[in-house]
Amino acid sequence: LEIIISGMLGDFWADKIHGKQLDSIRFNIEQSIKNTAYIHYLTLLFYKLGYCSKPVPNLFKKSNKQSSKIEDRFNYKLSLFTFSSFNWIFDSFYKSVNGKTVKVVPYFIVDYLTPLGLAHWIMQDGSFQKGQGISIASNSFTYEECKFLANILSQKYNFKTSVIKAGVPNQWKISIWKNSMPILREILEPYFIPEMKYKLGI
Repeated sequence: LEIIISGMLGDFWADKIHGKQLDSIRFNIEQSIKNTAYIHYLTLLFYKLGYCSKPVPNLFKKSNKQSSKIEDRFNYKLSLFTFSSFNWIFDSFYKSVNGKTVKVVPYFIVDYLTPLGLAHWIMQDGSFQKGQGISIASNSFTYEECKFLANILSQKYNFKTSVIKAGVPNQWKISIWKNSMPILREILEPYFIPEMKYKLGI
């Protein structure tokens, strides 16, 4: 649950599968070829836990991608089995706003932003800024939601954080400051796979 729920802050998304008696939820994540090691690690992990059907992700060609680089034309995708027991997660993350379904930050996220959950969120959406700290691409959330998440990281882990502009109107990133990096590395490095430790500046 920590990986799935914290991952919903990042690259995971959920589909609702309508059933005759009860709806069920399927979680998905896509990663670029550049993140091959991470998506393979994640798929094998969920396979061993019994959450997906095979130990390797699906490789597929992205639509309308006319890149000269072959690695930009493909993504890996992991789709978990459907579970009716996950309806509460879907209903907590997706709300209807002005007739549109948007992803929101649930109030209980603090319980699932464990070191394991936070490590996966950063492996998906984090970016190490040389000479600075880490920024997390929280662009899809409101300023108030980003402040809520930044405050959780400050209160739970004693990180110095701020919410900064993402360079696009009304989009924001969470910044974890340079002076918090030693404690962040100490807490999160055990949960990072070797290929993703560059996001910790290691």
